[in-house]
Amino acid sequence: MAGHRREARSQCCVLLPLSQMTSRARSVQILTKYALRRTFARAAASPRRTTNMSLVSMESGSVAARMCSRLVSRPKGGAFEADGRYAIFTSAIPKYHEALLAELATWASRPAAEGRYVAVGGNNYPEEWQGKNVLKSDCGDDMSSISCKEATLLAEGAARGADWLYVIGEDNYVHTGRVEEFLSDKDPSANVAYGVVGCGKGSFCVDNEAYNSHGGICGGSGYIISRTALQRLLAGGAPALHAVYDKTPWPNDMTTSCQLRKHGADLLLAENMYGFPIADLDEFEGFARQGSFLTVHYVHPDTMRWFHALNEGSRAAVLQPLQKKAFDRGCSRAMKERMPKAWVECMQRKGFTARDIDAELAAPS
Repeated sequence: MAGHRREARSQCCVLLPLSQMTSRARSVQILTKYALRRTFARAAASPRRTTNMSLVSMESGSVAARMCSRLVSRPKGGAFEADGRYAIFTSAIPKYHEALLAELATWASRPAAEGRYVAVGGNNYPEEWQGKNVLKSDCGDDMSSISCKEATLLAEGAARGADWLYVIGEDNYVHTGRVEEFLSDKDPSANVAYGVVGCGKGSFCVDNEAYNSHGGICGGSGYIISRTALQRLLAGGAPALHAVYDKTPWPNDMTTSCQLRKHGADLLLAENMYGFPIADLDEFEGFARQGSFLTVHYVHPDTMRWFHALNEGSRAAVLQPLQKKAFDRGCSRAMKERMPKAWVECMQRKGFTARDIDAELAAPS
């Protein structure tokens, strides 16, 4: 049996003719070939970037070997060692770059070091900001191009052999340990995606019965897509996926939800994914004490650094200066401008009067 496994792995890694492979192996081989074609094209266009792309190419040990290893060694029962990847679309606008750096300095540092984090910017993404975890795409960098970036992320995740791909933004704080625990008893060969379900019902994808009945995934807290669901989205290849995503006027989460539904995926609720804005320090502390959240949305970089330190159990000497930078009188400083309604509600809970709050809002930043 051991000899058979070694032979199967060897055959997979040299890319057998499709007629000699199982359906699952065929899917993996197609995605591996896509990854290599894409990498060689990028290298030809910009030879200096070859090293940055090594995770997808001549780490090919990388994609090919990791994919092949899964084909012959996936357990038949019990807990899965989920290979969860985190996928983020970003922008050349400085505030979004600052948010991305905050993620990479906090919760994303471990998955990025392990090659399990990828961010995709637009076609104007500065070269000095790029790296093996942060890539430039052929997409624009405006709101209408977010779906194009998402299609690029989905293709990238499939090419990297993700068991699970968690699509999120630069302002999400993710508790990776709990996400991986959540996925540990889930089967990535199931055609499924997890998130907060119910958005867009009756407004998008109206030609799909499942969408009309149950809606799509609300994008604020992200969505976790299984390997099989990802492969079905990419069944026609990346160009076919872009043909759908690049022309849609819909929000990216509604586009992906619609395509998942049309490819037969079950969209299932994942508890403890929070997509609403939070301004109150006490509420953040409550999430940390509760010990069950998977993700929180609308987290400013200063808040993210403090919240990460809190979740890591850092000492007061570390927490206090971070808290002072992120909060004023128990409310997020950043939310005063970014989400005034959430900030006002926080100030009201702290006992400030309408006159006090109006004066604060009128004061220069």
